This record gives sequence, C-alpha cells and structure tokens, in this order.
Amino acid sequence: MGVHETEVATYEVTLEPSGKTIIVKEGQTLLDAAIRNGIQIPYGCRHGSCSACKAQVLEGDYQLMDRVSDYSLMSFEREEGYILTCSTLAESDMVIEIEEEEADTPFFPVYDFQAEVVENTPCTPDIHKIVLKLATPSSIRYAAGQFFEIDVPDLEETRAYSMANPYSENGIVEFHVRRIKDGIGSNYMCDLTPGQHVTGSGPYGKMQLRDRHKDMIFVGGGSGMAPIKALIEELFSAPYEGNAWFFYGARTLKDLYLLDEWRGMEEKYSNFHFIPALSEHVPSDSWEGEQGYIANVVERTVENMENMDAFLCGPPIMIETTIDVLSKGGVKGSNIFYDEF
Repeated sequence: MGVHETEVATYEVTLEPSGKTIIVKEGQTLLDAAIRNGIQIPYGCRHGSCSACKAQVLEGDYQLMDRVSDYSLMSFEREEGYILTCSTLAESDMVIEIEEEEADTPFFPVYDFQAEVVENTPCTPDIHKIVLKLATPSSIRYAAGQFFEIDVPDLEETRAYSMANPYSENGIVEFHVRRIKDGIGSNYMCDLTPGQHVTGSGPYGKMQLRDRHKDMIFVGGGSGMAPIKALIEELFSAPYEGNAWFFYGARTLKDLYLLDEWRGMEEKYSNFHFIPALSEHVPSDSWEGEQGYIANVVERTVENMENMDAFLCGPPIMIETTIDVLSKGGVKGSNIFYDEF
C-alpha cells in the first residue's frame, strides 16, 4: 500500500489485536494519529518520559525520536522492536501490537486551533493567569483535568498546559503558567500580551472525574492548581453529596494565590474543605495555617481514605510522597490520578 500520492506522505498503521487501522501523516506521531482517529490507546506524558504508550512493532519501518528517555524505553526493549507511540514516526505501512483502553471517561475529538490572548495577570512572583478566546474553532469541548498543547514559535515542539476552567461554550480557556528560568515555552506564555494570537491543539489527557458519588482528595502545588481548579468547579457545577478536600502546598505566603476564591468556595459548600500549607517558615508572613510538606498535612488531616478518588497535580516529589501517603491510607492505586508539573 505504501505512500499515497499526496503532498504529505501518509501510511497505514494496523493495531493488533483489534485489527483497526489509522492513517498516519509523515512527521505525525502514532499516538497523535490514533487520538485524532478516535482510538483510545494508553498514554501519559506524550513526550517520551513515561512508558504508558509502549507498543511493539510487528511489521514496518519507523523512526524513534531522540526525546525518548532511556528509562522509559530500555535498550533491550528497543532491540526487540518496542516503541513509545508518542515519539514514533512511521516511515512505511506498519503493524503494531497495543491494547486499546476501555473507555471509563468521555472521549473528545482533538482539534487544531487558533486563539487570541485576552488576559495575562500575574498571580504570584512566577505564576501567570493567561486567558485565551478560541477563534478557530470558536469552542472545543473538553473535560476538566485535560490539557491543550500550545505551539511555541521558537521550537518545533509544543508545550502542554492544563485548563484551569471547565468547558464553556463561549470559547474562553484559562491557564496558570509558572515561569521557569530559561524555559522557552513558559517564557513565551508568560510574555504574551492581550491581542496576540497563539495556535495549538487538544484536548489531551485522562485525568478526569470518574465517580461523582465518592469522597475526593485533590492535592496541588505550584501551577498544578490549574487542573484541580477546573475539576473542583466541574464537580460542584451539579449537586454533589460527597466530601471534597483540596490540599495546596506552597513555599511561602507570596506563593499562595486565589485564597479568597477558595475561601468563598468553603463558605458556599459545607462539603468542600480547602487546606493550604506553607513549607518554609517566614516570620513576616504571619501565617496561622498549616505548615510543612503537603503530603504530611494530608496524612494528619484525613483519617479514612478508603474508597476515595485522589487527583494530584504538582512537582514530582510532591506526587511521589503523596501517593505513598494515600496508598498507606487505603486509596487504591487505580483510584489515584496525577499529572506532574
């Protein structure tokens, strides 16, 4: 079958054991093609850092991108034809072996989009609230907890940013972006001004609400507040009878933001509990709230964690220590969902 006679070469990739086929454009990753074809296969980071999208090539030629981590795909696995679909480009028709996922969350189509910047407001010394108005298309359906990938002009790659608000028909999309020194993507985003235009694609990601009848724990740090804000707003947009805790860790008082908004949520909903904590003691802060690492605060605050769902968004060390606390508290691994920031 091979290359079709079009401006951009395309290849047919068959997924076993389902037998489904996808059309992959030259320069397009297998994962992106699968998602855009409405096929749900496992994935996580989308940039070669985890091994969630691992598959084995049975037939065909391909290129594995340099960004693939040696830890996510070992050398002996590469020799045996294993790949990460998020970082593999087809160079011929292919057959790969990968299991499709059972859909436990809604699937929303991926679109390329153009958007206009309507707001860029500093929230902390290094976190900006950036609001876009989608132009083409005028709105994109997504689930709270998902992310868009934004094109960075100076890079051939994209950068992923989680939406901080639930889907709205008006096409308004909010992001919280932490500026990182020498970070091309974050500096590009944080330097945007109203009236500028950006391009990107989405939605992506599987950190979505599952069972609305459960009690839930949300744990965030830094700009990891963004998807948690969207999840909590989505959760309380309809009657919710469970209890929800949001633990947010910051270094100092100046690193906390949206405090008034979260306190307002607590006043409005008796079953919502916001617990911020500072990890560094600064006498001038006059802080009377929780102190210490956020995982420890979770451990001493919530007594019975069994049958809960947990959503974690923040630095890797925060994710690791919190998962340990949740596991010891009885939360099943299958009920812990996280994104590293």
